[in-house]
Amino acid sequence: MSKNNQNNKKQNNSMFIYTALIFVVALILIILAFFGQTNLSNLRKSTEDLSSEQAVTLPPQITEEAKPSPPNTDELAILTNSLSALKAENETLSAQIDIYDSLLAANGYISVGNEAEALSILNTIDPSTLTEDQKILYEQINTTINEGEEQ
Repeated sequence: MSKNNQNNKKQNNSMFIYTALIFVVALILIILAFFGQTNLSNLRKSTEDLSSEQAVTLPPQITEEAKPSPPNTDELAILTNSLSALKAENETLSAQIDIYDSLLAANGYISVGNEAEALSILNTIDPSTLTEDQKILYEQINTTINEGEEQ
């Protein structure tokens, strides 16, 4: 009986570590994206400052030649499509992180023996939106809760 209990604890620990790893990787990606966006904004500002300084110091003939051409509508359409795709992907990833947070919280409540709180968290999750890995953790927590209720 104790070997079964140890195997169950090892399986719970490995699932917790796997969930935590996915959560950490997602957080790192979000942080990298935030700082990348900040860096891009700073780069644009410095480029605009340089171009305005050059326009003041250069003769009119050179500034007319150096002016950037208006953006191509095809390029704008591609950028708009890319932006909307990235926004949709960001929303999907945010939803998955929220689900992982809920599963992680439920798993934490299970580990301290608070099945009622874990069950209330699981009831907020729609099982049809879960990925395969999330379903495994969801079912494992659900099974643990059901075993606790039977005893």
